[in-house]
Amino acid sequence: MASAPDATGTPATYHTSPFRQVLVGWDGSNDAVAALRTAAAIVGNSAGRVVALAVLPAAASAEDPGTGESADALAIKDTFDQAKTALMLSSAARVSLHIARGRHVAQSICAHATEHGFDLIVLGRHGEGSLLPHGLGRVAEAAARASHVPVLLLGSR
Repeated sequence: MASAPDATGTPATYHTSPFRQVLVGWDGSNDAVAALRTAAAIVGNSAGRVVALAVLPAAASAEDPGTGESADALAIKDTFDQAKTALMLSSAARVSLHIARGRHVAQSICAHATEHGFDLIVLGRHGEGSLLPHGLGRVAEAAARASHVPVLLLGSR
């Protein structure tokens, strides 16, 4: 970030990062929380935004009669709200949650990023049985291979 005077002579702040819209794969894990923190740091305090995308199974689980939402969606929202509250203590980045339904998580993340003009995808690299080194999860691996948008993979450690 740098400052330059505006027309009144007051320093104006502008963001020099090419990543103003960042999509984070959200599953509530420690790696997803680390990805959210990283995405907020990349966007900084600029006019950019961070969207956490949770892709839930296409077949909805039982809905809560009071809210009309599935138990999965309520749990995802709860973990996101906790992470966002903690993040707001150290960042002014605009952060929101979007929940989508789909059968293929990696494809859903890549399609959402492309369709909505995101500049970067940030994913936690968790998962068992990965063929790639350092425990790269299947979803992260598939998204990194298929995405037309740059992908940053990271772990919580």
